[in-house]
Amino acid sequence: MNTVETNVMEMACFEVSEHGRLISANKRFCRLFGFEESEIPWHYVTDLYRHVQDWEAFKNAADKNSFVIRMKNRKGRSFNCDVIRETIQKPTGEIVYRNIVRRKGEAACATDVASSMASAVVFLCRCAHCGEHIRVATAAETHLRMLCDKCAVQAYPEAYHVREGQM
Repeated sequence: MNTVETNVMEMACFEVSEHGRLISANKRFCRLFGFEESEIPWHYVTDLYRHVQDWEAFKNAADKNSFVIRMKNRKGRSFNCDVIRETIQKPTGEIVYRNIVRRKGEAACATDVASSMASAVVFLCRCAHCGEHIRVATAAETHLRMLCDKCAVQAYPEAYHVREGQM
């Protein structure tokens, strides 16, 4: 089983698929929420949220990387948490959310991690003609038919030369 790597600060970390299934978690996360590491793939992220609609808000907020959400442990005790999200797109096109959880009241060491994670999101898609990987700005663009610069020049030479003349 893959485990989420953490730095020396030992923060609670977990990964979630775009469908809400927990993929992996570290020991700190398991202690905080009362799970065994072997149980993680059997649960959904909605098992952690006090209010189920928080998952939809979390998933649909593409412009936010930090949230305050009411979460609950296995015994049903709920508490406010700061969740810092990093969106990762795997080469297969699957989107994974890597998260750091900090209970409200814990040391504020996660703020430095949030600023470094915000710039680490990279979305890739394949060129519709040649299949080469190209970078795009948002997760929504990964589902569009995009062309790399080389294929765009061949397919639409008049548009490329107009753009070149404007520069």
